[in-house]
Amino acid sequence: MILTIQQKNIKLSVQKPIMIVPTNLRKIFLTTTAIAAMAFSIALSEAQAQTPAVTDGILIAQKLGKIQKKIELSEVPVTVLSAATAASGSTPTYAQVEINTDGALVYELGGQNQQGFDFEIDIKTNGQIVEIDEQIETSAVPEEVMKAFKYWFPDRQITAVWRSTRYTTFDYYYEIIIGEDFWVEIPADGKTLKINPLI
Repeated sequence: MILTIQQKNIKLSVQKPIMIVPTNLRKIFLTTTAIAAMAFSIALSEAQAQTPAVTDGILIAQKLGKIQKKIELSEVPVTVLSAATAASGSTPTYAQVEINTDGALVYELGGQNQQGFDFEIDIKTNGQIVEIDEQIETSAVPEEVMKAFKYWFPDRQITAVWRSTRYTTFDYYYEIIIGEDFWVEIPADGKTLKINPLI
């Protein structure tokens, strides 16, 4: 379950009406509710199979709705490896393949770029880039994004920040990791915030 919060117009998907309270109490209530909802959803949505699937001696990590498998770089098609190298400016050091819920096969390649930051690139089998995630310094995060983050998490320390470029929509998102529990996703305009559990 992903909780979406809009800063100006607060929208929550709940089945019972929410009581309207003063801003400070509302903020505390929403933060507490979000953490409780996230903790509950981790137990349900991130359930993993008790017995790992083994196919031809290869272990497959399976989650509900998506299948992921670590693979060797030698197993990655040349078009995919070339696209990842060109986009990142560096040769990837690891790879995995995912079968999404829609049946699409996507390769995820990662490593470190020339500046020493981590990157991950999602690429279709034809070499089309779906998404590039790059670790960045906190100082490179836009003001609107930091404003939204500080509004909802004024006292939380940032562990790491990633900029995610979605090539299907040409949108930028900032993924801010908070401790070892969860990360938040905020678009460049800072208007929404999604809370996601770390897996």
